[in-house]
Amino acid sequence: MRELITAKDISIQTKIVANQISDDLKGDKTPVVMIGLLKGCFMFYADLIRNMQCDVECDFMRVKSYISKNTQCDIIVTKHLDTPITGKHVYIVDDIYDTGNTVNSVIEYLKVKNPASISIVTLVARDISPVPKQKSYHAFTIGDEWLIGYGMDDDRGLNRNLPSIWVV
Repeated sequence: MRELITAKDISIQTKIVANQISDDLKGDKTPVVMIGLLKGCFMFYADLIRNMQCDVECDFMRVKSYISKNTQCDIIVTKHLDTPITGKHVYIVDDIYDTGNTVNSVIEYLKVKNPASISIVTLVARDISPVPKQKSYHAFTIGDEWLIGYGMDDDRGLNRNLPSIWVV
């Protein structure tokens, strides 16, 4: 294992992303809902929300797409939204933007609820990931590496508590 992104760099970049989103929303009276995709987003989500400079509603979805490190499966929603999103700006917050399958499936799921807009916010995006069609914010761009730490787990469901991001 090797450390890829330090806790200090995560903190700095998370504040930058929070400020970008807050600046983009300045003067817009449309309600905002931040939807965290569990479980991987939880650390980034909490830090992002703490640094936002506007009012937001918070909700979570549990969406499963990986069986193991190298095996992606169909998307399964195991926790649905509790917050109505019709007419609101929706930000999908996730730990990583990889193939886009998870986020795109969530976007399709949410579109039928008629939000004002849908944007993507991720801690990291792979440099080989397809470009999202929605407005997106990424704190870091990485290569094609398997990551753990800062909310992301290994094959055993461990290492989410590491304060920095490591390559396995």
